[in-house]
Amino acid sequence: MTGIKYVLSFPFRYTPVKLAFSAVEPDGCEKDKAPIVLLHGITASKEYWNEIPQDIANATKRKVYAIDSRNHGDSEWSDVFDFDCNVDDFLHFMDQNGISKAILIGHSMGGITAFKTALTAPERVEKLVVEDMSPKKPPKQIIDLVYLYATLAQLALQQVPVGSDEETARNVIIGFIEKSLPKEIQSLTRLHELRLQLKPTADGKFEFKSNITSLIQALKNSVDLMLEPTGVYDKPTCFIYGELSPFRVNSYEEEIKKLFPNYKLIGIPNAMHTVHNDCPKEFTDAIIKFIQE
Repeated sequence: MTGIKYVLSFPFRYTPVKLAFSAVEPDGCEKDKAPIVLLHGITASKEYWNEIPQDIANATKRKVYAIDSRNHGDSEWSDVFDFDCNVDDFLHFMDQNGISKAILIGHSMGGITAFKTALTAPERVEKLVVEDMSPKKPPKQIIDLVYLYATLAQLALQQVPVGSDEETARNVIIGFIEKSLPKEIQSLTRLHELRLQLKPTADGKFEFKSNITSLIQALKNSVDLMLEPTGVYDKPTCFIYGELSPFRVNSYEEEIKKLFPNYKLIGIPNAMHTVHNDCPKEFTDAIIKFIQE
């Protein structure tokens, strides 16, 4: 079984890239159960889930994977990037790792990968969790905001003094972005939680673990980032959202109901877009309860 058969609804087929991943297998792992896969947001990586993979694995006794998407983390980089190619990559990952069915948990861009996989190949998804993302093409103003962050981050990286440690580098980048953003935009995010992972270079500088150049190029053309989702996924689905998030996921309930009739909405107070960082306990507890229902 290959991922290619599931992408015929796309305007053309993408060539899958190999995805890097980490895996947690808890004591007493029940290997007959479908594993859980965590899919991160744009510019993030598998490490961005912190302790959540281990906590979920321990509670559910299932194997948990956290993967890096194309152009992110330790996965292969490519000049080809949009939100639809992530589905091809993910189905290829499942095939390569012998995963016939999984529970998917996706944040933001990873939420798009998760729900598009469920709609495209529902027999391969046991349950679905989408974190702070509606089942629609993201609004242009949101994509433009992400584009602005990424562009400013690329400029900020050049301001980091040679020989800095990682904490200093992050503070320089955050400070530059904060100074450059209009005040009304600053209120839409918590800048200290920017999900831009860094790695040191041999010459004492830092570079991003994400292929920022390719991501910025893709974000320039928000119209082409993804096709509108179609189909129906009627297995258990949970949309978890931050009640302070500008994505306003609960306002899309009618669209959610059409595509995911067996759904529930869970709002987390005091959380913005990255619920699993803002309120990790509430997020993890909600996930575990949903999986075990």
